[in-house]
Amino acid sequence: MEVAELVPTDLDTLKDHIVRRYEDLSPRLQQVADFAMAQPMLVAVETMVTIAEQANVPLSTLSRFSNAMGFSGFSSMQAVFRNHYFNRPRDYKERVRRAKNEAEFGPDSAAAIFHDFGAANIEAMEQLQITVSPQKLDRAVALLEGAETIYIQGMRRAYPVAFYLWYALMKSNNDVVLVDDNGGMLSPMTRMMNEKDVLVTFTFSPYAVETTDVIEMAHQKNVPIIAITDNQMMEQGNKLDVCFEVQEGDNLGFRSLSCSVYLAQTLAVSLMCKDTQ
Repeated sequence: MEVAELVPTDLDTLKDHIVRRYEDLSPRLQQVADFAMAQPMLVAVETMVTIAEQANVPLSTLSRFSNAMGFSGFSSMQAVFRNHYFNRPRDYKERVRRAKNEAEFGPDSAAAIFHDFGAANIEAMEQLQITVSPQKLDRAVALLEGAETIYIQGMRRAYPVAFYLWYALMKSNNDVVLVDDNGGMLSPMTRMMNEKDVLVTFTFSPYAVETTDVIEMAHQKNVPIIAITDNQMMEQGNKLDVCFEVQEGDNLGFRSLSCSVYLAQTLAVSLMCKDTQ
């Protein structure tokens, strides 16, 4: 007998629902899913009529999409989006903005860039604190704790975070492997990976082919996959057991890694605390 899934009560869980069910949705419902994932703020604040117009679907499609996600109606689903944004803390962002406005430095100075990056990172981390659910964190730590070997992978911009997590977990009691493609060793390093292990991958747009290959390989071997990425609707999103979607701070076209490191630290320290219990 199948156990009915609980209705999502936070945006993080709702996004998981959308990704998991996306391929089974009709083209019309996928259209709503794409819009909701790309424009969550609009879903939170606009009327049903406006959202239907923006998503280019009939009003009835919004209702059917809400039902498909487990809600009794569109207003119930919209409440999840509204709670996410209306409860957002703003103290740190306002404090940084005031500090910048009161400071005496030019707009292109190192000090201005310093404050801009700080504001962008603070805002991104505040957003992450609201977005990530405790249940998802617990699920990720449980997978790490139960793994015989933890494989960690990230390419190019994502590599520093993958390396940091590997370095941190080297201090734990866990077997950890940093997967990279140096010397063409990607396939040999992952050949022994099996369902008793876990893969932690970091991947950001434009997604590295090497990361796509590792995710596919792990999925075929039934290896649980934990991903930290910038888009949960990425092509392989439905193959991930736990997906943390992060929107890093961005300034002058340079994206930070603060949120990803923040999550990596959380996972590493949480796992080490489990080891001491």
